[in-house]
Amino acid sequence: MRIIVGYSFTQDRTNPGFREVGLAYILGLARLGHEVYLFEDVAPKQCAKSERQFPNWEGTEYFQWLTKSSGIWPRCSLVYNAGEATCGMPFEEVLQTARTADALLNVGGRLKTEEILERIPVRAYLDMVPAKAQVYEAECGIDRGFSRHHHFFTIGLNIGLEGCDVPACGRHWLHYFPPVVLSHWPVFDGNGAGRFTTISGWTGKHMFKFQGRFSGDKAGQWNKFIELPRRTSQEMELAMKFGKVFETEAKRFEEHGWHVIDPKQIGDIDVYRKYIAASRAEFSVANNRYVEFNTGWLSDRSARYLASGRPVLVQSTGFEAHIPTGKGLLSFRTPEEAVNGLEEINRDYQAHRRAARVLAEEYFDSDKVLSRMLGDMGL
Repeated sequence: MRIIVGYSFTQDRTNPGFREVGLAYILGLARLGHEVYLFEDVAPKQCAKSERQFPNWEGTEYFQWLTKSSGIWPRCSLVYNAGEATCGMPFEEVLQTARTADALLNVGGRLKTEEILERIPVRAYLDMVPAKAQVYEAECGIDRGFSRHHHFFTIGLNIGLEGCDVPACGRHWLHYFPPVVLSHWPVFDGNGAGRFTTISGWTGKHMFKFQGRFSGDKAGQWNKFIELPRRTSQEMELAMKFGKVFETEAKRFEEHGWHVIDPKQIGDIDVYRKYIAASRAEFSVANNRYVEFNTGWLSDRSARYLASGRPVLVQSTGFEAHIPTGKGLLSFRTPEEAVNGLEEINRDYQAHRRAARVLAEEYFDSDKVLSRMLGDMGL
């Protein structure tokens, strides 16, 4: 089949995890034998802060580098201002491809150019920010583009189910796990002597209130567990995007026993893979909105720790109802449960390592995830 993927690689050019997520859809579909195209929209406001405007904008250079180095450049187009200009495939060729395409997987609904969308017969919206997308649409009057799609998928495994108050916006949400191209994430057979690590943000963007509850960000959750290294002999490390408060906050966490590094040191996909592989396991909290609203969110980063044979210990968001936990993948709600989780992983580390990879193969394998998604779309 001819499938178009809508993604926004230029939105975050410093985050290798964000890059890896988009490539997993494109390369994962190609692995299944499909003819895959990448179309990305760029609005004038995205270039406004730069002295260099499209097509000489820094994001254009990044787009070319990424798609060429990934081997997908011939079937890609960066579409500026609804077709005024492009980088890659010319706009007329983009429209012709849309006319003959079988489907669109629009990750985050980022592809918005109407001339493209209206030509594609089957369009799926892939929600990457559960709770925010739905609340913005239903409560804040912000158009998330749901009406321009036929099928709706979310990594929020509880969205639309009993026990999750997030509005469904009149849509039938199908649930899926973040796909991982497992051949790109082989098991690393090191002795696991490294630290429990994660790569994380600090403050969030576009917070909201819903039913009197504040969405918050990760900072509040991290502060709840700042004492954790003092309660264990296990070394803990954060690659934390503190932003302007890096020195102040990094020092505060270090005073509580954390090792803190700047995530800019992990700005390349190969370095990202090696960082995860060199870790003993992952320990991480979740963004407050995923916890507060019981979304069932489980991160794409955790999926890649699992694929690398690295156990994962993460804050509960309600995902436990959808995937086995206790071996390879553990969750916690309190500091006491977090300490117990650390001890359990270290008590039988090799068993947890093996279980981590098994979970990745069963639940996150791009072959399985994307085949199931296309099947749910009737393709």
